[in-house]
Amino acid sequence: MEMGVDRVKVVVGNTGLGYYKEVGSYDKYIDLRYSPELFMIRRDDSGINIGVAVTISKAIEAVKECNQHGFHTEENMVYKKIADHMEKVASGFIQNSTSLGGNLVMAQRNHFPSDIATVLLAVGSLVNIMNGLKSEELTMEEFLRRPELDSKSILLSVKIPDWNRLMGISSGTRMNLLFETYRAAHNP
Repeated sequence: MEMGVDRVKVVVGNTGLGYYKEVGSYDKYIDLRYSPELFMIRRDDSGINIGVAVTISKAIEAVKECNQHGFHTEENMVYKKIADHMEKVASGFIQNSTSLGGNLVMAQRNHFPSDIATVLLAVGSLVNIMNGLKSEELTMEEFLRRPELDSKSILLSVKIPDWNRLMGISSGTRMNLLFETYRAAHNP
């Protein structure tokens, strides 16, 4: 470590510490739980945008709300499958305390076997990253393949796109879609 250079870790609750048992220490921790913008959940015609500080359980609720009208469209079916799959990930305690962004950063940085990253990848999700003063939007695949985020880069949000818009399907088009997910990673 260079003299005068602080080791900084950006966290939401630092629950990854329980999984990885980090032995190294940091000089400073930046806790994003006090940034209300990172708790935002927004739904519009292009999809649902979930802030990275949102817990996995709140993300599940938000995705379920996209399907609350009970219409049996392909889009609603995809949202239902995402929510159902996310409910299988970890215990309720972990879902209530772990952030969506933390899960994805662990998948990117430490190759954590994240079922959430896998299902979000399958539906064409995007991530928004702030790197210094520059904001960039990446596909989930680009995010997972890139070098790990440093202390000057922050994952801001995840966008699950509107399935019909993503596929270029008009409202009058009839289509049969099969979208299934299976639990791959085991819980430690």
